[in-house]
Amino acid sequence: MKLKKHDAPPTFFRSLVFVSLLAVLALPLYTIFFLSPSFVHYITSHAEKDAAKVALHMESKLIPEESKVLSQAILTQDVVKKLLGTGKDFSLMHVRILFPDGKILFSNDPTESRASINLDSVILMLQQGKKYAKFVAKGSPDLGGEIMTHHIVETYVPIMRDNELIGVFEIYTDIGEERQQLAGVLNKFYFTLFPIVIVFLGSVVLSCRKSSRNISRRIEAEEQLRKKSIELEEKNEDLTELITVCQDRKLKLEEEQKAHQLAQEKLNLEMLQREQQSKDFSRHLVMTQEDERSRIARELHDETAQTLTAASLNFATLGKMLEGNPQVGDVVVNLQNLCRKMNQDLYRLVHDLRPAQLDDLGLIPALHYLSNEGQDFTGINVTFKVNGKARKLDQFVETVIFRIVQEALTNVTRHAETDHAWVELNFEEEGAIVLRIRDEGKGFHLHHQQEYRTGWGLVGMAERVESIDGKLTIDSAPGEGTTVEVLINSLS
Repeated sequence: MKLKKHDAPPTFFRSLVFVSLLAVLALPLYTIFFLSPSFVHYITSHAEKDAAKVALHMESKLIPEESKVLSQAILTQDVVKKLLGTGKDFSLMHVRILFPDGKILFSNDPTESRASINLDSVILMLQQGKKYAKFVAKGSPDLGGEIMTHHIVETYVPIMRDNELIGVFEIYTDIGEERQQLAGVLNKFYFTLFPIVIVFLGSVVLSCRKSSRNISRRIEAEEQLRKKSIELEEKNEDLTELITVCQDRKLKLEEEQKAHQLAQEKLNLEMLQREQQSKDFSRHLVMTQEDERSRIARELHDETAQTLTAASLNFATLGKMLEGNPQVGDVVVNLQNLCRKMNQDLYRLVHDLRPAQLDDLGLIPALHYLSNEGQDFTGINVTFKVNGKARKLDQFVETVIFRIVQEALTNVTRHAETDHAWVELNFEEEGAIVLRIRDEGKGFHLHHQQEYRTGWGLVGMAERVESIDGKLTIDSAPGEGTTVEVLINSLS
């Protein structure tokens, strides 16, 4: 918003001067109605606390603890002397000990003429064990109606025994000297502050006048800038056509960029689809292979195994028939033993094609069996360990894990030239599964794997892991052993 010359700046600065003047006038009012009463209240509170401490001191030192009532008997010469001495030590103007009904038991004023004090207005407070204190200005009456000749703080402190009021300390503290000191401090404050405020007000006025002149010059400068701005706007019209051309080109570039982005998105979608198709194909291929292995295993078990068993039985019968011919009998026994060996080899082949333990007992018992079988038939000591809380997995996932362990142990047997391997199956808390097969054999260069790609080999492992969206990692080096690690996420 632009300021109008000779209008806004004077109005603003007049308001600022007016507010500063109000602040200067408000300072005395603040001192009279807030600051001085605050100091008086502070002096009264301080005198009240001192009176309470004095009363507590006199009560503990002069009035026996076992006294349940006050009487003249406690006012021995020694007690009276101590009371008068305490009043002088603490510069007390007046000290009285009163009965609950207001009668005076002791007064440090020997000319005391009053026989009792009217405590009706404070008796309820004193019976509750609370102190009463009041500032009495010079010339004003105290609680008993006596006109004070000094500024005092009138304090009443109850004397309690078993929550019963047995007496009252009446203590008058002269605060005239403190009020004089307070007045002196306030006068110094006034004489110090008011010149500062007047100087501040003068500075505000001078600053306002200077600022007003500066703003006037600024308005003139803004006017000149406005004229130059109009000239620039006229010159900018010449650039409008160029801007329009640039905008058209920008739109064309945006359209081309959008088309390129759409093409890129389409290409990415096709790549994702092809990748998914590749994964689906790998999964289908692995499942087809497993189905074919199962079919062959069933046929070998149901047909070939039965045939070998029947042949073995027939050879046994033939052996009994030829018991009289030892030479032919030995041949029959050899044929019978050969049938048994063929049956054992066939059983192992059927187990390799599709282990019955995997279908009947589950993954972990099947891996235990595979580890023990490896030790029995290959001579390799396999240590199998399960970490974490085991859980049932998808049958296809269990088959893939079993085949990877089977292929890895086969590679150890054929190539590692070692007699020990470790298999770990880790069930992570977040749901992932980590399979790790490790040996301390001769190892190999990861860039020269062709010699190990026999049967399924490493390529077969990779295809099986890809079929369940897992991650295969192989770590090996000559002389440092080999570690095969498979990570299967929780969605597999």
